[in-house]
Amino acid sequence: MILDVDPTDDATHGQQVLSFFHGYFDQHQYFPLLVFDGATGFPLAAWLRPGTVHASCGVVTTLRSIVRLLRAAWPDVLILLRGDTGLAVPEVYEFCEAEGLLYAIGYSSNAVLQERTAAALRDLQTYYAFYQHREPEVQRFEVIEDYQAESWSRPRRIVAKIEINRHGVNRRFVVTNLSGHGQGIYHGFYVQRGNVPEKPIGELKNGLHMDRLSFHRFRANGLKLLEHTLAYALVVLHREATAALPEVARAEVSTLRQKLWKVGAVVKTSVRRIWFHFSETWPHRHLFVRVYQAVQAFVASLRQPGTAALPRAGLLPLS
Repeated sequence: MILDVDPTDDATHGQQVLSFFHGYFDQHQYFPLLVFDGATGFPLAAWLRPGTVHASCGVVTTLRSIVRLLRAAWPDVLILLRGDTGLAVPEVYEFCEAEGLLYAIGYSSNAVLQERTAAALRDLQTYYAFYQHREPEVQRFEVIEDYQAESWSRPRRIVAKIEINRHGVNRRFVVTNLSGHGQGIYHGFYVQRGNVPEKPIGELKNGLHMDRLSFHRFRANGLKLLEHTLAYALVVLHREATAALPEVARAEVSTLRQKLWKVGAVVKTSVRRIWFHFSETWPHRHLFVRVYQAVQAFVASLRQPGTAALPRAGLLPLS
């Protein structure tokens, strides 16, 4: 199981408690921490944090709770962690290594890494000078097995991506305890963060308006963040239930709202039923019925005797 951990900026407007100015983002903000299942995008944790905390603040506490729940359900599960450069602190590495987690975390460039990859860069620049007409973008991957920062207790493995394109030179680094070729670790695992958590965070903000935390008190905004995250968990389960319906199997929140959720209807109630009367000319009427049937079948399958119990999602109200 892959755990994708990512903080995200949440701009504030007004006098929200613990909203502070963050110089990097150039705004007053909160700085929530989110954790997702890397395969499905299902949210596993959401924690509202003050606007100027370090990106790694509370990561180990959050991961410890999630790992405990996962291993209680599946004792032998292999857990991998992905994260951006904000998580690149010794506390996170040491927790992963102590708990048996495999990880790949972005790492900021520095003079030592620039020097260790200088020879590879020169070779790539020579190649690019001759073949740029045929290959406008070239990449090379190097692995540094013995890199140790001053704050580290021991050496760790660094994967370096060296790229030259029409914009110039780009060097990216990842610290990892994964074995194997650097290109496979970088392209096959680390950069998949573009799918999760980037897309779920985009849907939370743009589809479910997670970033509208407009209450004055911090705890109220923390509860509101959890409500938005729970709503996204239902969206992910909805996708699983309707996986056989191509019209909505991969639909984003905005599409689902347009086709299925935000619909004019007459609501009538009786002693035993609630009736929704839609227009006969509504173009998505038949799709709505098929989605309803798929969801009912999905819920029924979860209730069947012998079905493996699903672990609790572990949304952590740590605000």
